[in-house]
Amino acid sequence: MRSRIKTELSDYFKNEILFPGIVKEYKIGFNEMILLNKAYAIMLVKEKLIDEVNGKLILQGLKKVQNGLTLKDLDGRYEELYFNVEQALIKEVGVKAGGKLHAGRSRNDIYATLWRMEVRKSVWVISQRIIALQEALLKKSAENIETVLTGYTHMQPAQPVTLGFYYIAAFNVLQRDFERVKNAYARTNLSPYGAAALAGTGFPVNRRTLSDLLGFDGILSNALDCVGSKDYLLEVESALAIMMVNISRMAQDHYLWCTDEFGLLDIGGEIAVCSSIMPQKKNPVSLELARAKAAHIMGALVSSLSSLKNTPFSLCMDLFESHSQYWDAHEEVLHSLGLLTETIKHSNLKKSIAFEKAKNNFSTVTALADYLVFKFNISFSEAHDIVGGMVAEVLDEGLTIEAMNSSLIKKVSKEILGKGLDLSQDEINDVLEPHKNVQSKKSIGGPGKDSVEKMIGEANDCLEAEKLWLKEAIAHVESAYGKIQMEENRILAFNPQRQ
Repeated sequence: MRSRIKTELSDYFKNEILFPGIVKEYKIGFNEMILLNKAYAIMLVKEKLIDEVNGKLILQGLKKVQNGLTLKDLDGRYEELYFNVEQALIKEVGVKAGGKLHAGRSRNDIYATLWRMEVRKSVWVISQRIIALQEALLKKSAENIETVLTGYTHMQPAQPVTLGFYYIAAFNVLQRDFERVKNAYARTNLSPYGAAALAGTGFPVNRRTLSDLLGFDGILSNALDCVGSKDYLLEVESALAIMMVNISRMAQDHYLWCTDEFGLLDIGGEIAVCSSIMPQKKNPVSLELARAKAAHIMGALVSSLSSLKNTPFSLCMDLFESHSQYWDAHEEVLHSLGLLTETIKHSNLKKSIAFEKAKNNFSTVTALADYLVFKFNISFSEAHDIVGGMVAEVLDEGLTIEAMNSSLIKKVSKEILGKGLDLSQDEINDVLEPHKNVQSKKSIGGPGKDSVEKMIGEANDCLEAEKLWLKEAIAHVESAYGKIQMEENRILAFNPQRQ
């Protein structure tokens, strides 16, 4: 293949640049490389572009290469994984048969196909981890429907909610993340195979057969688009980067809850580490790692964007470089999801402490303002001023929420409205009680028990739909690979003497 180039590759270029890339591609996509070669051989036989004798030889050779080509056999002289596979095939069956496999195709469409096969496999694994985290969130949500927890805005106590309500919110974010990944998958799982270098081929290759055999959902219709586009990778990375931002925010909340100042969450020893010097320490490093590892996919996205920016719209080595950071980031995404899943499973909210904080940090007083509106038909602005005035007076005196009594409300309301409002202490206590406060929220999506139970039911339905989609997506590809095996067996069974 290097007949045009009369000189050998330099040792540096061969050993330091090309060979590491060959090794990495072998580890990630050797099986897919063999499958796409088998699919092409089968298509050539079906379309009578080669006879079954040569088809059998090629498939026999590919089988030997699949079982016999190891890392130690790879050679930088052959520039990349495809040529290493081709050379191994020719060594097995000779150039007259092995050389026929490349008719009508190019490294360009081969690698465009290989990358999409690799990325869709990545999406499957990541999707399984998303589902596992969602399952953990749903389980904890169902167990904590009535576990009161302070909700914060601007990191200040805002209103009481429940832990079950919080975890359903986290589930819903992940559901949208899953949808983004799923949508990116739909544009990834389209076949560029058969596009050749960039302009198609004069050989009557059947691109739809190739697509069907390799489990794609359809073909990309333009040959230049087939080999020149990498936007599907950017879309997958973008979806994952958004998800990792969401994961980092969930991790940060739990991290704060673990602090002595919050004192809300007990992290299990299963995912905590000790200090080398301070014997009292129980460090929640699973959350630190989940949060930190979220950065790697963002780096991969920036790397891909930067690699592709200002490149020609065709194949060039920039396209190879554009996914060079993806696979390390893929592993870090899996770890980040796994770490947060394990943390959710092995952590428990300190319920009594959470309740007491919600009871005493004035987060319940918005409901008192609401109650004044309902009972006395005053405007919410007036009610807001009254309750705000009460809180200010209590805090100025160094008192606690118990000082929010009927005499204080009468005093402050008279100052603001010109008339005192009569509210019994029992009424005030009921409104400010955290459990009752949570249940008072009537709007759709609120933290009350009925509302959260409804959201859990909807989340379970959503989770089942996600599992079904993933199962069907994998089964579709595995079924296609089964067709490759069936056609391979048929061709390998060919006996020219019986014809």
